[in-house]
This record gives sequence, structure tokens and C-alpha cells, in this order.
Amino acid sequence: MVNPLLLDSLLLGVQHSFEPDHMAAVSVLASEKEKSGRRHLWRVIWRSSHWALGHSFTLILFACFILLLKSALSLNIAEQVELAVGPLMIWLGVVAIRRNYVQTHERAHPHNPPATTFSRSFWVGMVHGLAGTGGACTVALTLAARDAATAVWIIILQSAGIIVAMTLYGCLLAFSLTKVVDRWRTAVRVINYAVGIFSIGIGLLTLWEVAQSYR
Repeated sequence: MVNPLLLDSLLLGVQHSFEPDHMAAVSVLASEKEKSGRRHLWRVIWRSSHWALGHSFTLILFACFILLLKSALSLNIAEQVELAVGPLMIWLGVVAIRRNYVQTHERAHPHNPPATTFSRSFWVGMVHGLAGTGGACTVALTLAARDAATAVWIIILQSAGIIVAMTLYGCLLAFSLTKVVDRWRTAVRVINYAVGIFSIGIGLLTLWEVAQSYR
């Protein structure tokens, strides 16, 4: 019989991936335009999975820390991380909007852009790892496990749910963007503005919620 905690951890991992701030971050990171075609599609998918790997890496480290200490750490740590997530989301939004002007400049003066997107996707995912409900769910499920083996499986399944969900989201986003980019370059600018405004809005909302929690 399947342990309910294991099934719950997998489903929570998938559900957690589609929180608004997570989707906004992945959309900004994955929608960066370099070249159209199959290579671009795979790079978009890789950026999405890279974010998920960074997210899962933080949760795994945090869960292992809990197991080593064998103590019920405060779930309020997520609220502290939210202080960093708000400005981070605003910054990602600015990056998305600024991309329109950078692309215009690069078309006039082409050069090789620095390959920083992968590392940026990874550390943005790491910051999101303990923000919102992610860290709280990991703490709760890990502490609810009867033994270390169950706790390890909980961590693995939750991380797998996040990685699979965000990779599939990246596939969908990559396919959509590839079709759009090949036909309408103007549409890409609209996407950049939409994603940027969405990300900035999520960042401001996050900061507002944190401010409300301190009242």
C-alpha cells in the first residue's frame, strides 16, 4: 500500500510549482530570446528545468538539515525568505521589459551575449525553494515521516514533482514561443511586457503580504 505521505509529497511538489511567483519567474527566465528553431526550444526547456533543479536543491538541503538536527524548526522561516522574493520578482520583471530594448540594440550591433541565464535560473530557483509554501511543506512532511527512509522518499518525490511540472511547463512555453517568434516578432515584445508586468505585480503583492504579516 502506498504511503499517503509519499503521494501527498509528490502532488504538493506539482502544485507548488504552479504558484504565481514561480510561474512568473520561470516565464521570465525561459522566454529569453536568442535564436529560433529546435536549439532555442531545447534551451528554453533546459532553463525551466534548471530553475526546478535549483528550487529542489534548496529544499533537499533544508530537509537534510532538519533530519540531521531532528528538531522541529520554525515554519516562519518562509516568511523571512519572502523578503528576498519580492525584490527578486520585481528585478525579473524589469529584466523582461528591458529585454525588448536590449534585443533592439543587439539587432543593430550583434555580439555574443554572456551565458549567464543558466546560472541565473538555478539561483533564482534556489531562492524560491524556501519561499511561500515550499519550505513549510518540506518541514511538515519531513517531520511527519516515521523514519529517515520515508523522509528521504518524501524529499525525492516532492523534488521530482517540481522538476517534472516545471519541465513540462517549459515544454509548453517553448513550443508556444517558438511558433510565435517565427511569425511575429512584435508578439515577442508584447510577451516580454506582459511577463515583466506580471512578475513586477507578483513582487509587489509579495512585499505587501509580508508587510501585512508584520502588523
